Amino acid sequence: MTDGIVEYSLGLGTTFAPHSVGVGNAGKLWVTTSNTATTGSGCVVRVNPLRPSELGRADHSHIPRLTAGIIKDPLGAAKVWFAAPAPPAQEDPIVSMLTTAGYPVTFYPLEADAKAESIELETTKVGGSGTPVYEYSLLFAEPVHKYVGVLPITQSGAGQVEKMSVEHNTWLWDVAVSTDVDGKTHTYWVTGQTNSNPSRTMNGLFRRAPRQNNWEHIPLPGGPGQKPYYVKVDTEAVWVTATNPNQVLRLNLNTLRWKERNLNTAIPQELTFTPNGEVWVASSAGIHIFDGQMEEEGTIIHLPNGGKAKGICVGSDGNIWYTNPDRKTLGRYITGLPALGAPSRTGRTQVVSHTETVLHAKEHVDAPLVAEYVADGRPIPGIPLTCRIEAEGATFDDNTRERVILTDQRGRVCLPPVYAGDTEEEAILSVGLGGTEPHATTKLHVRPA
Repeated sequence: MTDGIVEYSLGLGTTFAPHSVGVGNAGKLWVTTSNTATTGSGCVVRVNPLRPSELGRADHSHIPRLTAGIIKDPLGAAKVWFAAPAPPAQEDPIVSMLTTAGYPVTFYPLEADAKAESIELETTKVGGSGTPVYEYSLLFAEPVHKYVGVLPITQSGAGQVEKMSVEHNTWLWDVAVSTDVDGKTHTYWVTGQTNSNPSRTMNGLFRRAPRQNNWEHIPLPGGPGQKPYYVKVDTEAVWVTATNPNQVLRLNLNTLRWKERNLNTAIPQELTFTPNGEVWVASSAGIHIFDGQMEEEGTIIHLPNGGKAKGICVGSDGNIWYTNPDRKTLGRYITGLPALGAPSRTGRTQVVSHTETVLHAKEHVDAPLVAEYVADGRPIPGIPLTCRIEAEGATFDDNTRERVILTDQRGRVCLPPVYAGDTEEEAILSVGLGGTEPHATTKLHVRPA
């Protein structure tokens, strides 16, 4: 099965191979890479999902040679954040890059030999009942010094890294977070592996429960030799890719019981939740598809021109995008999402709460609408929803009327602050997946001051 897949050249030549892919501001895709040469700097590529041959390239001397997991700025700034597992000397593995001219980068100081393979967004509700105020942090797993880092992101910049030490003798790889219904009580999950230099002796999934300082070791179903890699969490389960044996694993959050599906010789890589509630896993054989409960055996999509899939994400257009390091391409699987208003087997965006409905000229409202994306009966994290304002005067806080926001670990988005102009009007706020499913909407009545 290869129907629906098209692959696009990233113009990387022979030097770079694509690694991960993620959605940035304005709905653009950003691809991290590894420099396979012995010298030179790194490269990060911008792709327009509507015109995939339209590329931008950040390849100045300050880009690390290997860049990995990448996410958009949670506050809507014109920047992306990525991990650099092998940064240049005296630089650090958590990097922000402005997506404006010149692509300037900022490194965030850790230990001199620190590493990070991937990063994850954590959203925390800090407002009281009826006051949807949220704070954002980046999570990363640091394997050399064995801790999970939490880097707060604020309007004034990044804060100090909080370090949650992991006491087990394991090489940390990837991290995820699940959150209780209160929006503020977190459970952390990290994968860890055996390693030769430095010596690490334990494979497994590790959990830090709320109000605990220790990490619980959760053995994998394939035995002590099974090595975990990437981890994602939805509101019902933890999903892990692993080798020896090659499997996709699902841990029920309530029962802590595993389900597993064998991939035979296919080596699994990154995974993503999709708009219809499925889980798609990139691998050396293509892309594997599993239902959200892992009731079925799953299916596979083979890549049209060979190679392997590594990074994978949902684009703001609702399609699935993946990297193919062997072919040095970015692939798109067209999901066949229906036009706006047509019947759909995908999920839907629905309103969770909204605040003020009346706003006076020159006033602003901080969190006008909270919505969630639901598919297959559960909220879906990591879906890039498009937020819009239809108005003459009212805008978001960055003076725009459209922004793409990823659903958080509970499948929710909080619309950014809205500022009223001088115009008396009925401003319509909407949020949904691209131009596909019907958007959730609310009205703001802008009145004279």
